[in-house]
Amino acid sequence: MELLLDDWQKEILDYDGHILVGKGRRIGATYLFAVKAVEWLMTHFNTHPSSQIVCSSINEDQAQLIIAFATLYAQDKYKKFIGKGKNKPTLNRLVLVVNKNRRILLAKPVGATGDASRGFEGQVLMVDEAAYQPESLWVAAKPILMTTGGKIWMWSTFKGKQGYFWDKYEDAVIKKNIKARFKVWLKNSEEVIHNRPISETWTKEQREEAINFLEEEKNDMSAQAYAQEYMGIASADMKQFFSDESIDEICIINPKEPPQKDGENIMGNDLARMGGDAFTAEVLNRKEGRKIRQIDHYSKTMLKTTDNERLIEEFTRKWDCRYSGIDAGSGTLGVSVLDHLLENQYMKKRVIAMNNRKIVTDRDESKQRIFKEDLYDNLRSMMENKEIELFDDPDVKASLRSIQIDLIEDAHGTTKVKISGRFSHIAEGLIRAAWLAKKEKSKKFFISYM
Repeated sequence: MELLLDDWQKEILDYDGHILVGKGRRIGATYLFAVKAVEWLMTHFNTHPSSQIVCSSINEDQAQLIIAFATLYAQDKYKKFIGKGKNKPTLNRLVLVVNKNRRILLAKPVGATGDASRGFEGQVLMVDEAAYQPESLWVAAKPILMTTGGKIWMWSTFKGKQGYFWDKYEDAVIKKNIKARFKVWLKNSEEVIHNRPISETWTKEQREEAINFLEEEKNDMSAQAYAQEYMGIASADMKQFFSDESIDEICIINPKEPPQKDGENIMGNDLARMGGDAFTAEVLNRKEGRKIRQIDHYSKTMLKTTDNERLIEEFTRKWDCRYSGIDAGSGTLGVSVLDHLLENQYMKKRVIAMNNRKIVTDRDESKQRIFKEDLYDNLRSMMENKEIELFDDPDVKASLRSIQIDLIEDAHGTTKVKISGRFSHIAEGLIRAAWLAKKEKSKKFFISYM
């Protein structure tokens, strides 16, 4: 199939230098840079006979997505150059063999500290969701280019006016520094969706569905959040909810460390839908007189409704969890999963619906309504007071770092808080487990629908 690119994508494909793309979501940037990586490896053999591009992202799944896109493109256009045997494509690597020289596209999910990039050399460093990378990534990753005259290609939605991505954007676009390191493209979702030519891969039906989706998002989100997520505009009003300092102080447990077997285990889950969402199971251990500690973390994408139910029961049984907290307010999926688990003899006294639901205790029959903001405030308080310790895991850290707080003023002038995140699924599981572990030490729960 012929590769169809927008004019701005063609410009980026042809540009040979440092690249920064500030963008709205779903405009095709990740696929574009996967194609650019393959073309660069195939056309720069004179200057770099044995070339390597290191592509990083906030977590392993996203880094592997770049490799998957690149492999599909290479199979269509450069099939005979794709490595075989020990050089065959993997989830984390694509090797092209040209004139007996290996050209490698290597995925490194270095979103936690950047340390995974140390020891590698490359001619190009690709960084997906660059605004969400911690400062430590740039310190660790950029030196791989030092002896190669290498380039940085980075693209991202904005995450407020902070960090390396924002600083380089500001230097080139706002300060108009003629010596700015990066050439900048700024592309928003509305512009791309309306202007992309209709084709076999972008039909009128797809365009109409995308336009309707953006209208729904505009109604659901604050103006600041919509501007940042879809219009490629950085919002100074949106702040990181969990501080980097707090995350680094709390995320200290080696995931391979044998877990504590005494005490009581509590699990929090976030549910996955087909299409890219991730299911997560986050298990905490508690015992009087010591800190609450994480003992398990599991995440998986592309699940059926029944897979959510199966995994919740599987991890509840694995750790003999006293409670398993789920979001039963996430439309038909959450309600369906809850209903089925309540019919399960093993699960019905363990599963707890926790999002904007009333929880009734058998001790005093009092009713408590929990909001999402309460759950996040509780975890942040536990972290700041060092009452909890979590895994030193790149995905756990990345999820916590992605959470942002937005202040919204309604028609009556009342300011409300909205919490959201690009990679929130792990954090969503942790806030439920942490609430049950901290707040509900001796209660038995019964679900009461509003």
